[in-house]
Amino acid sequence: MCRTFLLVSDIHYRLDNIIKLQNWLVQKDRLKEIDYIIASGDLVNADYLTPTMEKDVQEFREVISALQNFGRPLYYIPGNHDPDTCFHQDRKDDANDEEKPIAKNLHNESAQIAPGLSIVGFGGSTNGVKRDSPETVIWPACPKDTETLLAERLPTLIDQVKDDDIILVTHFGPSKTGTTDVDMYPLQPSDAIESGSKVLRDMIASRSPLSPSESSQHYITINIHGHSHYPFGLSHVGQTMILNPGALRDGRFAILSLVQLDKNKFMEGDEERRKYMQYFSRDKIWIIERAEFFVNY
Repeated sequence: MCRTFLLVSDIHYRLDNIIKLQNWLVQKDRLKEIDYIIASGDLVNADYLTPTMEKDVQEFREVISALQNFGRPLYYIPGNHDPDTCFHQDRKDDANDEEKPIAKNLHNESAQIAPGLSIVGFGGSTNGVKRDSPETVIWPACPKDTETLLAERLPTLIDQVKDDDIILVTHFGPSKTGTTDVDMYPLQPSDAIESGSKVLRDMIASRSPLSPSESSQHYITINIHGHSHYPFGLSHVGQTMILNPGALRDGRFAILSLVQLDKNKFMEGDEERRKYMQYFSRDKIWIIERAEFFVNY
């Protein structure tokens, strides 16, 4: 069994790039293979330091509608530049009608998308700080208590997923990974920025079952995020892959395929992961089959 995802993030109201992406998928005959679209935040350019304006809400709806035109179910989370109404518990999903596919706001929610596979979402951002002096905040968290809320709510959200592997979608990534460390000039003195979350990193790391007493029903197969425009690509925390597709504002996106395999068969072919996988409580697991990164000028 296989599921393929179109991954976009940090669109920042570039509707022209959404149209270019749709045209690219059609021209390359790739749209037919896409099962779902995942958008990991910052769809528009709302000023997160001031109250949301009606213009931001309208632009957000336009982006959602444009992504729905691809004809695939859309799962999205809000970033720090999206309307604050996206974080409210009483929010409504945008632009859902019978003529268009589902558009689901996953902030603080989960959904099963295939047998044995669920998607869990959490939006917002944490403080961006100087890597060498973390007490120096470059940009503030939005909402300001995101780390506290993440620590309180995400474990419960994950525990509510029964017997499924998990795609974890966040706007920010885990700290100390290549996809969040904004160091544009590593060979020269620079003001490198750490944009990732320590809480998220610790949470992913703590869910790696390494003994029978720690046997877990939950396996975070991959954490998909955005927020950091420069360090797109793949990284990892333990055995969990971390993926940042890059900013669609700059034409970047990714296509990800996950495949479900028999656990024992997979361990036979991957000696290094046998110790890690042997205590999983299920017979089948979801892993990355293919991850492709693109830039569409």
